[in-house]
Amino acid sequence: MNTIKKTLLLFLVVLPLFVGAQVPAGDKQVQAIDQYLNEKFKADEPGGSVLVVHNGKTILRKGYGVANLNPKTPVAPEMVFRIGSITKQFTSAAILKLSEQGKINLQDEITKYLPDYPTQGKKITIEHLLTHTSGIKSYTSLPVLMAKETKAKPVAVQEVINVFKDQPMDFNPGDSYLYNNSGYFLLGAIVEKVSGTTWSDYVQKNFFKPLKMTSTFTDDKNIPNAAIGYTKTTEYVQADYVHPSLPFAAGAIFSTVDDLWKWNEAIFSNKVIKKESLEKAWTPLTLNSGVKQSYGYGWQLAKLDNKKVIAHGGAIDGFLSYALYVPETKIFVVVLCNSMSSPTEEITYRVASLATGIEEKEPSVVVLSEKQLAEYTGVYRIKEGDERMISREGTQLYSQRSGGAKTAVFPYGADAFFFKTSLSKIKFIRGENGAVQRLEIDGRDFINPVGTKTDKPLLNNRIAIKIKNEIFDAYVGQYEIAPGFILSMRREGENFFSQASGQQSFEIFPESETKFFLKAIDAQLEFNKDNAGNVTSVTLFQGGRTIPGKKISGELPKGRTAIPMNAALYDRYTGEYQLAPGFILTIKKENEKLLAQATGQPAAQIFPESETKFFYKIVDAQIEFALDASGSINSLKFYQGANTLDGKRIK
Repeated sequence: MNTIKKTLLLFLVVLPLFVGAQVPAGDKQVQAIDQYLNEKFKADEPGGSVLVVHNGKTILRKGYGVANLNPKTPVAPEMVFRIGSITKQFTSAAILKLSEQGKINLQDEITKYLPDYPTQGKKITIEHLLTHTSGIKSYTSLPVLMAKETKAKPVAVQEVINVFKDQPMDFNPGDSYLYNNSGYFLLGAIVEKVSGTTWSDYVQKNFFKPLKMTSTFTDDKNIPNAAIGYTKTTEYVQADYVHPSLPFAAGAIFSTVDDLWKWNEAIFSNKVIKKESLEKAWTPLTLNSGVKQSYGYGWQLAKLDNKKVIAHGGAIDGFLSYALYVPETKIFVVVLCNSMSSPTEEITYRVASLATGIEEKEPSVVVLSEKQLAEYTGVYRIKEGDERMISREGTQLYSQRSGGAKTAVFPYGADAFFFKTSLSKIKFIRGENGAVQRLEIDGRDFINPVGTKTDKPLLNNRIAIKIKNEIFDAYVGQYEIAPGFILSMRREGENFFSQASGQQSFEIFPESETKFFLKAIDAQLEFNKDNAGNVTSVTLFQGGRTIPGKKISGELPKGRTAIPMNAALYDRYTGEYQLAPGFILTIKKENEKLLAQATGQPAAQIFPESETKFFYKIVDAQIEFALDASGSINSLKFYQGANTLDGKRIK
């Protein structure tokens, strides 16, 4: 099961990616990994199990944080976690194994095996299901199945199919790529139809037992040594229960880091399916238009230091997971977390970078004139629902994804820019007439996305209207978008604001009495009422997605309280603190206020709650300064969600 959190409002601080030279793993790398993981996982909070293998040798196998808060039980590396969508590898392997046996052809229409499935006149193949290109509506986006009470109950395969089978198609099969749990649910049903056994029995008999994966399960009956899953709002609470029958072949599996290494080792030594099948599974899919995407059959395709990465992540209530393998360097990293707050994918790639000694490098910034920068501005279409907006403010260029916030980019050469927050790059491509026509994004994807410049205007044409404060006051409160992920609505005087858990607060503007839009982010909100006129929910429209949120409270979460402090004392905090190479947090005083500004991001006021601790109001983040005996400050810690960044004072 994949998470919707990634598609929502962006974090204020984003951890950098890493590129550079490769050196063999050694004690220094292991120490660096352990230190990094100890910073990411607090000892008294939910954490994770981590395994790092290099050239077949385990270089780190360790648990961090706690597996159970009551009583507090440390995470041990052998503990069992829900792995969510990493399950898709096993379902893909089952389909490929049946294909090798001549029982399935990947180009077969799904109605050959599921004759009663209504394809709405479209030709939907098994390959479409494997590659998330079927256009079928993903059932995890339908509120009827995702309600707390519903997802806790066992459900039959056909019951779930009946919920989504008649939903409108998102697009014609093969026209686009959109991550889709319905596709893998149907693949599980096809495995059952062709094999004559349940999907659960099939993967156990063909994969778990032969590979001695003794701690891997498809249900949660009598699982020993299992971690408890948590979500966090103001504090950690046990996550909603999801019965394994609901995620089924898309995300039901429970496993350990050790068993996932056994699986990875067997897959890459061709013990599970043939090399030819795997080459297909790890080939970027091709859309009807000829455009390629960084996904194969149940595996994501990425790159690290320009080397191919085979990977996948998972998310299910209370658990996040990510596993990657770099065939060229034989690095395997798996991180299993029992909290929805851990940036598991970022952690996994960072650990892989440290394991191979990849050094952080940042290009040197060159100076371009406003006239030169203006050539790049515009809206670039990458695919349906995915556009990249390039805008300019003076001599600063910004990049903004559909549904995302603006991020500063910096020139390092002719038509070449980079992000200081991630070290991803953008290359602009000119036509024969010398005008900028396309852009190419060189980031983590194996296939660099390419966008074509359109005639669409950059500025949002939505017009804000004036509404009475009492109308908005009915919307004030908290709305649950996902377990542990809340949108809060508040009013400050004549202005209205929305804030997602652990993220920045954004002003929202009414275009009707129920519909609002954001200017800083390409997103819209619509409040919904029942027949009695009571506000029951909000619908978030962002990045091509429609995401409902149930109103759970008319009250706002309790905030932090600022203490009085003489502004003259602010001088000792001012300076530059390095959070990562090329990523600086600048503390400055302006007009008797203390401000914090991260590289490429706007400055924001921070407020004191003690002599050393400060907090933001616009985002759920805090800064703690380290004050020595002489009253000097040489470092700070930045806290946001589950992230903790150390910053050494450099100026």
